[in-house]
Amino acid sequence: MKAFVQTAIGSYDERDIERPAAGPGQVVLRMRAALTCGTDLKLLRRGHPRIALPVTMGHEVCGEVVAAGEGVLGWKTGERAVPGISGPCGRCVDCLGGRMNLCAAGHADRMWGAFAEYVRVPAGVVAANLHRVPAGLDDEAAAFLDPLASVLHGWSRLREPSGALLVYGSGALAFLWAAVASRRGLEVLVAGRRPERASLAARFGARFVDLAREGPEACAAAGGRAPDIAVDCTGDRLVWESLPALIRPGGQVLLFGGCAPATSVRFDAARLHYAEITLAGSFHYNPGDARAALEALASGEVDPRPLITERGGFADLPRFLDAQARGEGVRYAVRGAA
Repeated sequence: MKAFVQTAIGSYDERDIERPAAGPGQVVLRMRAALTCGTDLKLLRRGHPRIALPVTMGHEVCGEVVAAGEGVLGWKTGERAVPGISGPCGRCVDCLGGRMNLCAAGHADRMWGAFAEYVRVPAGVVAANLHRVPAGLDDEAAAFLDPLASVLHGWSRLREPSGALLVYGSGALAFLWAAVASRRGLEVLVAGRRPERASLAARFGARFVDLAREGPEACAAAGGRAPDIAVDCTGDRLVWESLPALIRPGGQVLLFGGCAPATSVRFDAARLHYAEITLAGSFHYNPGDARAALEALASGEVDPRPLITERGGFADLPRFLDAQARGEGVRYAVRGAA
């Protein structure tokens, strides 16, 4: 089968590799739609301590079941499915404590390999985090389950979210944050450096601001007040450090975008202490978040399709990745063979 394989840092190519077989507890999907993502670019640029190379690229995918291994129940050939990334065990201290997103076993065999004609879904993901696509939800929208589930998990990390929310960044995750927060009654501002994305921000219920050009006062919410919440979607150390000063006293900062490994961050202790700023981290999601994301996509509460800049086939993937690396698109969709 055809697949795009990352062979080393900064290097990948299209290869003909063996089609995966469904081992015990596993499912094999025929790829119907796969999305590019900033994580793909980070992995290509700097690697990942938990992902050994070579690896078949991509992880946001909607597929069709073509094989189910021994012990798999409830799945039939031809059904559409979308997998989460991890398959939490349900038995460890983290799982029993409601932190299934942190389950070490769940991250030991992640779902990866979306940029291929066929995709193996690990047994843990099949057991805990493989989701049937509702009728009427198209393949490309369903493939957004992973990023939207991450946003919904981040939302759960906030304390009684209300008022105005500042999202720092103007990529797909920032716009999904805008869609969720605006539908839940918050005033939303999206801070970015690409003014051409202002129309996308408006489409998802947010006002676009360019803080680098307009200064911090541009992020004032209605009535001139500072935002109540700031969410980072950049993974930039300097952005993390700037956010406590951009929100009101008593506000919340959610560190949603992951920084590079070994990054150290410094915060103004006086601002955190005397203004009672709450800092919280957010990582990944659990199967409940994934189910909620699929419901939001199926109901139309969140329609991510305007985030797709272009659609194409396997041959277009290198061009799509190059364009996304230059910031020329939000997401690109690769369609599987009919």
